[in-house]
Amino acid sequence: MEALDNQILTPRNFPKFYRTVVGLRFPIRVADVLDLRSVLNEAVDLYEEPANSPTYREFVDALETAITSFGVESRRHADRLVKLLTLLRDVHYSHSISSRDKELDLRARIKVSRESYVRSKRYGVVSLVFGIGCAIAWAAMPVSGWTIKLLTLVAGYMAWDYFHSQPILEREEKELNRELNALLRERITSVDWKMLIHKLSLLMGFKKVSGIEVFNIEGDEDTIELNILH
Repeated sequence: MEALDNQILTPRNFPKFYRTVVGLRFPIRVADVLDLRSVLNEAVDLYEEPANSPTYREFVDALETAITSFGVESRRHADRLVKLLTLLRDVHYSHSISSRDKELDLRARIKVSRESYVRSKRYGVVSLVFGIGCAIAWAAMPVSGWTIKLLTLVAGYMAWDYFHSQPILEREEKELNRELNALLRERITSVDWKMLIHKLSLLMGFKKVSGIEVFNIEGDEDTIELNILH
């Protein structure tokens, strides 16, 4: 498990954090347990709970019911877990909003890029045909003036510019589509609160389940060092 810092609980990093916690397979290294607990405790200590609105109260009541059913008996631990989960709800909401806004921006840019490609292709053909017509007229004139020469050169340059921009616009659209697909893959559309309660309760030491060891003490040098410090 990669080292975590206090920036992990941000809307941008929420998918990584969520998948890390939900994907935990116990037992894990003591160092990883301590890292995660440190990050979570620091985040909870800094978090200011929202105003006591009906929606917030309903969410908290549902959490408390679920937490009790999961066997967290200590009132202090239950309150701590509620605060942590409320923090995660706020972070997930911000993640959803920012992800939605970025998706809309990417889709708008893809549309503009696609329209620019079609327009460039159409204008390129028109410029090419016009330039060919000017060149034929230039060749047919016994004495050609500067106007027809200038029109031929301008039309030729415009045709070259329009056709030259098409591969650039194609690459831009492909890159934007890659960004959009990555965004949609990364987005957490819904949170499995029951799984979070289960994993976080074990991770934070708020409950114990028979047959499940959160960390393996035997042979863990970090644990030996921790015991020495104690």
